[in-house]
Amino acid sequence: MTSSQSPAPEHQPIGPVSSPDRIEALDITRGVAVLAILLMNIWSFGWPKEIFDYPPLLSHLDGAAVATWAFVHSLFEGSQRTVFSILFGAGALMILGRLEQKDTPAHMKRIYVRRSFFLIIFGLVDAYIFMWPADILYVYGLCGFVLLPMRHMKVRSLIMVTILLLCIPTVIRIMEYQDTLQAKQAHEAALHLAASGNPEQKAVSGDITDWQKKLKDARPGFQDATIQESIAIMQQGSLFQVFKKQAVGSLILQTIVTVKWWFVDALLAMIIGMILFRTGILTLQAPKATYRRLLFIGYGIGLPLSIWETATLINSDFDPLQQAIVAFSYDIGRIAMALGHLAVILLFCRAKGFRVIKEPLAAVGRMALSNYLGQSILCGIIFYSFGFGLYGQLAGYWLYFVVLAVWIIEIIWSVAWLKRYKFGPFEWVWRSLTYGRRQAMR
Repeated sequence: MTSSQSPAPEHQPIGPVSSPDRIEALDITRGVAVLAILLMNIWSFGWPKEIFDYPPLLSHLDGAAVATWAFVHSLFEGSQRTVFSILFGAGALMILGRLEQKDTPAHMKRIYVRRSFFLIIFGLVDAYIFMWPADILYVYGLCGFVLLPMRHMKVRSLIMVTILLLCIPTVIRIMEYQDTLQAKQAHEAALHLAASGNPEQKAVSGDITDWQKKLKDARPGFQDATIQESIAIMQQGSLFQVFKKQAVGSLILQTIVTVKWWFVDALLAMIIGMILFRTGILTLQAPKATYRRLLFIGYGIGLPLSIWETATLINSDFDPLQQAIVAFSYDIGRIAMALGHLAVILLFCRAKGFRVIKEPLAAVGRMALSNYLGQSILCGIIFYSFGFGLYGQLAGYWLYFVVLAVWIIEIIWSVAWLKRYKFGPFEWVWRSLTYGRRQAMR
């Protein structure tokens, strides 16, 4: 990150800046976050979404598949993207503050709006050119516009907004729980009528179908046509077939899912990031005891909730009603776990020494945009048909050998690249587009 004395009035929330006086803790934290987000994304790169939603499907391929899923789900599901979103919110507040110091309000807003707009473009490139439907840059760009008018809000006001935003997914989950409960109750009533020989059973046969559909969606079969078709296309299909399949997924995720879940999910975490930045926690200005408390509170709340959610899903064989029940604690759990993860990383940043680890991670963080997009490119080559075609072939823990390989590549590449250039390649493009002029790379 740039210091207030930086000669250039710009800062990249998820990319590098030119000042040598950066906030290294944010670079390191961002580096860890962009690497760790692959811990979850790798499942979607390597398998249809039904596999992560119902991991017993892989039991016939890998006896440890469910155990691997349980470990990753308990520790990282939701929390890793929350950490990434928190850092984006902090970065947005930082750049807005520095632009306000150096530019007129009108020019500052224009630069920031351009920055958010081009982040949306990067998200579209990631989704449709690099064929990664679960891209988050698109949503981040949209959220960026909302953060602009919030830049001067006090911490107390930001906390109130966070609480209000938490109510939105809660209301949706209450509605989904009621719908699922009613479907199950209607199903049980219909079965009772059928068993009693009551002629009214015909009138409620549709209710049985509704619950059975929910069960089938929650517990698909490995040989289901949808799953097998996805695997066949991604393993052996033409480039156009792969593009078409991924484009359909991207369209659904960037419209229906973004409106229903992703936008509020990301915005909520970004505002928490603004709070943590304002209070000095993310910049290591808080006392060491603060980070210890954050660690114990975060993991003290998040870990039990996450383990309970995971155990409930497995023990109920992913029963739809149980899924609806554990969803109520999901946001609290993922946010708490994310704060625990952040506390661990920030305590590591405060510790003296460990330069051999800190410097490579900081390099990855300075090139977070390039490394995030790089994961789409590398995993596309590894899993899709136009590359090695390993889609649908690596079960459970085998996926994490790919994660390790991608991490090694990105760490080595980031360190080597920044020895020669100021910015990562995609950071340079983003920066140049934002300011409307070619930026110096050296």
